[in-house]
Amino acid sequence: MTGTEGISTAIRVDVAHFPPTAAAVPDVRASTVRTLTGWSVARDDVDLAEVVACELASNAVKASRPGDVIAIRLTATGGTVLIEVWDGNDAGPRVTTPDTDSEDGRGLLMVDALSSRWSWYRTRTGGKIVWAQLPARMTRAVATSRSTATLATRAPAPIPTSARPVVFDSDPLVLRRVIDRLRELDDWYRPPRDRA
Repeated sequence: MTGTEGISTAIRVDVAHFPPTAAAVPDVRASTVRTLTGWSVARDDVDLAEVVACELASNAVKASRPGDVIAIRLTATGGTVLIEVWDGNDAGPRVTTPDTDSEDGRGLLMVDALSSRWSWYRTRTGGKIVWAQLPARMTRAVATSRSTATLATRAPAPIPTSARPVVFDSDPLVLRRVIDRLRELDDWYRPPRDRA
């Protein structure tokens, strides 16, 4: 491969739910490593994602109440890994500057340093999703079918002429409303039994 080495056009998604306990953080770590390794993400990139996922999960555990659930979604596509962690607390995450001898307060600083970008948003059913995006290289190409069957040739259908001209809008307020409505459609963080 030249020019696109390490970049896959496949989209891989995995969702897992955990109880909000300290014991869940090592489980999130193991799940993240197992999933990304299974997707052939380069070991160095898996290591970074492991740290980021653990920090986000640790914050979600601290923000949750007993009996809640935390959810993590991993998405790998186009040379990036997206880590999303949901918890039931509406309060936004805060980046703090801890004392030099403090054992807490460095998680989001690490997420900020290790990820290419991160942010958070509230969900329509309550709680929030904190996400981080990291660059990721694939160590091998996605396996394809070895079938020797010849596929039928298809011709693309003609594109109908639009009755009205297509207008592209880059107004940040319009784009924000579109993003907010799209997020309302996605309830991946809810356990399957709670989905409508």
